[in-house]
Amino acid sequence: MGIVFQLPVIAFFLGKMGIITSSMLTNYRKHSFIAIMLVAAIITPPDLMTLVLVTIPLYLLYEMSIQVVRWIE
Repeated sequence: MGIVFQLPVIAFFLGKMGIITSSMLTNYRKHSFIAIMLVAAIITPPDLMTLVLVTIPLYLLYEMSIQVVRWIE
């Protein structure tokens, strides 16, 4: 679960290499939310409250990743 919280760091390096852009991350926001929900469902016990408590920080980290990539562009 700790590896998942490195999303802004990974986005930083991928943005530095030119693999991802902030506009690409913004365009795929809906897709990434579904992927975040799936990851949260896999790494948490089968409980709705735990799923929500993991999904919200992960989505906020995704939004932070967009800002990090926008900053390095």
